[in-house]
Amino acid sequence: MTKVLAAIDGSEHAANALRRAAELFGPTAEYVLVSVIPPWSAAVSLAVENELRVPGGISPAAATHGTTPNATPLTPTAESVKATDDALVDYYRTAQQQARATAGLSSVTHVFGSATPQKRRIGHAICEAATEHDVDVIVTGSHGSSHTGELMLGSVSQYVLHHAGVPVMVVRDG
Repeated sequence: MTKVLAAIDGSEHAANALRRAAELFGPTAEYVLVSVIPPWSAAVSLAVENELRVPGGISPAAATHGTTPNATPLTPTAESVKATDDALVDYYRTAQQQARATAGLSSVTHVFGSATPQKRRIGHAICEAATEHDVDVIVTGSHGSSHTGELMLGSVSQYVLHHAGVPVMVVRDG
């Protein structure tokens, strides 16, 4: 039985890639859906607050030590890191469930990884998950959540394509 890892980032590109994988490998393949939580940064916390609509002034996700007297700006509080991670896990859990339903799959393994603050961290975490779960193929969408990726492939897809130890299927829309 083929074991397929699909990278799910909440984009339509990722859901489409899983749907195409289900068409190619069928419902009897074993599917592992992986979403990678990026490390906390002011940009990530503001995206959580703005894009995921965390209500209220400065949300716990966006709070930094710079909001208190004599503290260094843009250093997260323990609460801000936890709030950001919790919001992203909830978001990715929903994204994985929606992608699974769209692909018509009844049973999948859900994985939530964490990235370290290094260049190409999301792609690296996807490759690590593929090794850890001993998959046969990785499926990823092109131009997922990153709008600053390379011209032909998203930066995460490109990293996975060049560093994975198994075949990689990159699904482009259109």
